[in-house]
Amino acid sequence: MVSSSVTKLVLASGSPRRAEILSESGFDLKIIPASVDEDAILTQGSDLVSAVRALALAKASYVAGSNVGEFVLGADTIVVFENEVFGKPESSEQACEMLNRLSGRQHKVITGVAIVNPVGQSHTKFVSTSVVFRNLEDDEISKYVSSDLSLDKAGGYGIQDSSFAPVASYDECYLNVVGLPMCATSDLLEKSGFEIGESLVCTGHSVPRVFHDMESL
Repeated sequence: MVSSSVTKLVLASGSPRRAEILSESGFDLKIIPASVDEDAILTQGSDLVSAVRALALAKASYVAGSNVGEFVLGADTIVVFENEVFGKPESSEQACEMLNRLSGRQHKVITGVAIVNPVGQSHTKFVSTSVVFRNLEDDEISKYVSSDLSLDKAGGYGIQDSSFAPVASYDECYLNVVGLPMCATSDLLEKSGFEIGESLVCTGHSVPRVFHDMESL
């Protein structure tokens, strides 16, 4: 876990899932959501990986500007299906459309992570996970979307939402699909000089025990 001698980690995100992942991993957090034009930054990237890394860095840099001397973490997650980016649905209708298109199909979840350290140095990384949905029925999609668990998540779903359980299989990184890959995050923090007592790694195909109760997040 994190050494007790380190400073507080500033999270440049309002995501309750990222906050929960970091808190459960032992980090002392200060949460300051960034205010950046996400759509403009995503469309400026030469490719999706570059764009999502740039957006994560833009979030971290924005918050670091008013929090000099602290470690600031920014992150952004996108769902990519047939070369189309699925962000957070803007309506229940759009959420249903996204889930219908993803049903029974494979897509990618890409998360960019960025750290700005107390002296202004920055580092970024990304993780990509392939996800396959089971076949979804129209009525269960409607029920899930009406529960309000859908609208604040990229692609309109949460892998941790056990009552819906849309994911048939995935590779590599569970927490990346939730919204913050701790493998990449811990690597970046150590590279940036944040003192970590032991490496925090993702657990591949198993669900980390402390994240079993995240369905409402």
